[in-house]
Amino acid sequence: MQIDPVIREWLRLAGQAPSSHNTQPWRFRVDRAGVEVWTDPTRSLPVNDPTGRERIISCGCAVLNLRVAAAADGQGLNVRPEQAGDGPFVRLLTGHHGGAGQQDLAPLREWIGERRSWRGRFLTGEISPDIVETLVHAARQEGAWLRPITGDERREEVANLIRAATAAQWKNPAWRRELAQWMRPASRGDGLPVGRVTGGLARWSVRHLVPARAMARGEARAARAAPLLLALGTGIEGPMQWLTAGQALQRVLLEAARHGLCARYLNQPVQQADWRPQLAETLGGGQPQLLFALGLPDGTSHPTPRRPLDDLLKH
Repeated sequence: MQIDPVIREWLRLAGQAPSSHNTQPWRFRVDRAGVEVWTDPTRSLPVNDPTGRERIISCGCAVLNLRVAAAADGQGLNVRPEQAGDGPFVRLLTGHHGGAGQQDLAPLREWIGERRSWRGRFLTGEISPDIVETLVHAARQEGAWLRPITGDERREEVANLIRAATAAQWKNPAWRRELAQWMRPASRGDGLPVGRVTGGLARWSVRHLVPARAMARGEARAARAAPLLLALGTGIEGPMQWLTAGQALQRVLLEAARHGLCARYLNQPVQQADWRPQLAETLGGGQPQLLFALGLPDGTSHPTPRRPLDDLLKH
């Protein structure tokens, strides 16, 4: 089936969504009724994400980008999450004009290509309360909650959870191997980019050399120093809620990009069963799905590699 150029552009923009280890775990199927977004189990992270939770969240981010792209073209997409044999997928039906809710998404189109993750330092300075409220509202519009982690005591509690969970990850040889597997030359179009010549040494260091304690201290320090530390979550747990969380996350990230803010993910306590309940209790309840910092990068951020659109199509 020949895909309309307008829908091809929607799909290209959907493929710009963030994902764990930049695995880009989405597949798209186009028919006369609209677009389907599927999770791709071949791009799973069995150690880092054994339940597929983050894989589904990543696909939720792609769904939000599709909705934004359609809204910018004056179209509305009727979103229908469904369950299939190899996981949930989302059917987005075209053919109606966007209402007020879709029109709110349209201005975010120009920020899809500007959204960045950032592993370096942030510039000092607080984030405006008005911006924070905008981000909280963006998550709420998608059916999720976003809670700023404020106050020295609460932030220290969260930083300590990040330190403990990070140390546990880096003490796990299987987790190190999986991370190293996704460190790839940018020409591959996915994964965490490393130099073609230096990549082998970088992967070996991750597998054998990087000290767990030092990594744990660094991640905790990043949480303490972040201009804004945030948790995003849902009321209950399940695949459909993970899709909701992904759409909410991407809407928050696009609103943040409007103000030049980049995200640094600190998901270690969410990724491990030993620490997630403690994080939930510290946050005041609910199901935390993501933990991340926002700030202005102290340097130049760069986009991560992306796979060609034709590789993302499901036939």
